[in-house]
Amino acid sequence: MTIQLDKRLARVWAVAVGLLLVAGTSSAQLEVDMSCVQVNDQGYATVTWEQAADPGGVFQQYVLHVLEPSAGLVLETYNIPDPTDPAAPSFVNTTYNAETTELCYFVVTEGPAGTFGGSSDTLCSIHLTADPSLTPGLVDLNFNSPRIGSNDAPSPEQLGVEFLDSDGNWIQISTVVDNGGMMVAQYALSECEGDLAFRINQPNPTGDCVHLSNVAGSQLSDELDPDPPLITAVQVDYAIQEAMITWEPSDADDLAGYIVYICNGGFQMAIDTIYDPAATWYIDMNSNVQSYIESYNVAAFDECFINGEPDPGAASPYCASSLFLNASTTLCSDQAQLTWAGAYNLASDVASFHIWMDEEQPTGSGNWSGLTEIAAVDANTNTFTHEGATFGATYKYHIVAETASGIDILSNARTLEFSYPGAPTFTSLRRASVSDSGAVNIIVDLDPNSNDAHAYTLQRKRSSDAEFTDLETQDGVGGMTLTFTDNTAQPSESSYSYRVRVENYCSDSVGMSNTAETVWLRGISDFQLLRNTLHWTPYADFPGATAGYRIYRKYNLGNATELLTTVPNTVFTWEDDVSSLLYSPGDFCYLIEATDALPGPAGGINYAFSNELCLQQEPVVWIPNTILIGGVNNTFQPVVSFADFTNFRMEIQNRWGDLLFVTEDIDMGWDGTFKGQYVPEGTYGYFITIQDGSGRYYDRQGLVHVLNGE
Repeated sequence: MTIQLDKRLARVWAVAVGLLLVAGTSSAQLEVDMSCVQVNDQGYATVTWEQAADPGGVFQQYVLHVLEPSAGLVLETYNIPDPTDPAAPSFVNTTYNAETTELCYFVVTEGPAGTFGGSSDTLCSIHLTADPSLTPGLVDLNFNSPRIGSNDAPSPEQLGVEFLDSDGNWIQISTVVDNGGMMVAQYALSECEGDLAFRINQPNPTGDCVHLSNVAGSQLSDELDPDPPLITAVQVDYAIQEAMITWEPSDADDLAGYIVYICNGGFQMAIDTIYDPAATWYIDMNSNVQSYIESYNVAAFDECFINGEPDPGAASPYCASSLFLNASTTLCSDQAQLTWAGAYNLASDVASFHIWMDEEQPTGSGNWSGLTEIAAVDANTNTFTHEGATFGATYKYHIVAETASGIDILSNARTLEFSYPGAPTFTSLRRASVSDSGAVNIIVDLDPNSNDAHAYTLQRKRSSDAEFTDLETQDGVGGMTLTFTDNTAQPSESSYSYRVRVENYCSDSVGMSNTAETVWLRGISDFQLLRNTLHWTPYADFPGATAGYRIYRKYNLGNATELLTTVPNTVFTWEDDVSSLLYSPGDFCYLIEATDALPGPAGGINYAFSNELCLQQEPVVWIPNTILIGGVNNTFQPVVSFADFTNFRMEIQNRWGDLLFVTEDIDMGWDGTFKGQYVPEGTYGYFITIQDGSGRYYDRQGLVHVLNGE
């Protein structure tokens, strides 16, 4: 608490130090007024006062009292009998430092023999402090009135606040009305960092001197960062499809530039520094605005660098984002589905979205029609369907978000091609051939110049059916070879026609292959003439033409297949004379091979086999009824043809059923003996079992007469 001191209190202090008022002496004779207190760079106070009025010539000396107002105590008393300049009395106080607190002074005059003449008013040094304000960028200057130690009315003069500039000159920066107590002034820092110095002055009302405070200051810096700029748009440059950030400029006086940040997953990373305070836009050449939403922030920085680097101020609390467009269509559709999101945290909210389109027709021609707005929707809508696109054309879409402040924000561009899959020039069913297992293998060659994928559906029709039915669908592209297998066919009972229907991915039928008809082989066996007669249906339809037919034969028991003959394409029957094959098993299997007049894709023969037909000649057995021991026909041995001679058995029994002879060798006959002795003349029974080439068993039994010709 500052203690107010008046003249009466000063006189009380004067009595306390032993000064006595001389009776009859007029106090007005030696009255004195204080002039100024000036504090120099060392903190020493120079105190000046007016010369005491002495009409009676009784003045002897001044007594200067120094007190500390905060404690209310007189610190020191100085007797000053012989001032240096009687016309301008003064004193330099080197004992107490006026830089740490204000010090107050008053003067008492003395006459002869220590008589008390009068006391001055109290005048204090101005004590100034300069400290950083709680508000960044400001300095708080606190100081007292030179009249703080007196209850006199405040001086009508104002106190001036001075600042020491870089040239060493004191510049007055503001004034404060003297309130007789404590005062404060604020200084807005414009310096980044430096030793700043301030002082307070106040002219004496008489104008003969000026009160000067101590010099206050310290290493002060501008800690007030520029306000973050308002991001007005994050949009996509239409030409280069990169993100462009625009903002309103910061209004900081010492603005030096901006720092651009990219935001990702809650983190912000500086990507560039712009040393241009006039900049209001930036293009990120490494953006990914065509793939997803990109978010950015911008901070301003002033001229106060740290270690040579900009000291950025705070950025906006939220990152602003781009406007991201997705566009899609499906094959065979004339609609484009557009969805978009973004344009978040901008200086102005989005008011509406506008859909723009550019058309190139036909695709790849470079003939673009020009940008056209095709729709506008409100800010709550983020989807749009464009209908009626032209097949064979390409469309480029982008979205423009219009903000409430009238700023247009462009999205990325999306390009869609509307194509209709064409038809292949040809689809060639190379062959429909019956396999060894009885299935039908169908091979289809696709147009090598067809680049679109198509669905190929195999269709089948029996010779007795009126309509084709679908069997199996495979996908294929140009140049492929498709293989179908019809395991449900019964090619031994009927011929089958096959063809392949071609569909594009719009489920539209766009082609059909040639129709192939399998060769159906049938035949009969003539047991009297020993011939097998074959007849077959013609093959249709090779990519070329049927050149002819090859006839193959093999035995059912695994003998190699042999080519019997080749007949022209107009012949559909043939007889196989097997009379020369009596000692074969009697089973004959046949195949017909139709051949194409044109080679296959690899240059080999294109062919199609018929079903396999197996015919059986029944075994023929000649059995003698008599043997003559010692004669010409002395062995009982049957003659067998068209049989499987590996499965033969013959037994000879007497009339009582006793087994006399048995053999499984077709070449071994019975010579009429039993245990090395000829049997008696008489009748004996025989039992013969044979197997044909198809595995069927035949039994023969009868009687043989044994005669003894010796």
